[in-house]
Amino acid sequence: TDSEVAALLLGMPITPALRDGIREIADGNPALLQNAGYLLYQELRANRVPDPKTFARDFLSATEQFFQATWELCNDLEKILLMLIALCSLEGRLSDKRYALKGIDTIFSQKEIELNALETRGIIKREEQAGKATYSFASSLMEWWVVKNIQNSTEAELQERQKVFLNLMSHKQAEKVKDIIRLMWKNKDEVPSIFEWIGKVIAAIPKGAIKS
Repeated sequence: TDSEVAALLLGMPITPALRDGIREIADGNPALLQNAGYLLYQELRANRVPDPKTFARDFLSATEQFFQATWELCNDLEKILLMLIALCSLEGRLSDKRYALKGIDTIFSQKEIELNALETRGIIKREEQAGKATYSFASSLMEWWVVKNIQNSTEAELQERQKVFLNLMSHKQAEKVKDIIRLMWKNKDEVPSIFEWIGKVIAAIPKGAIKS
């Protein structure tokens, strides 16, 4: 929440834009916020304006175990749901390679219990748009981590997930999802980099991260 972000970053002379950027990558998770705050504090204490790319790399290095543990604690169904949320978010962002995930809303509506559990654990967040529930990652870096996990998966792992896919969707939909994942494998260079996933932080620092 805004109050949690404000409390954990209390006393740090940073702009509202940078605070918003930190919320985007941590979104109220105390462990992630503390890591972000510590890295910023180290720079500010030395009277340095944080370098955006260095901050991104250091933050990822400090929190990668958190994302790994979060993923490993998910069961197979939850992992597939997270993959689908990531693929929906990535839809249309693979340069000129376009794809459309049809029927995903129906799948999500049928798995509200599992999605609510992921929301309760702070992994995803739910919003209502035009009377329809939409899901996104609470942390943009968690989303990036899931996308990288998809990119680094293998054909054997994809086939192992076939049973879970078919428990969620039709055979045709499952083949479509697998084709999209294979498309990602072939176009790894076109998947947005980590720096695009933490865009608000990147944008805020050059504009003056530190309040005068």
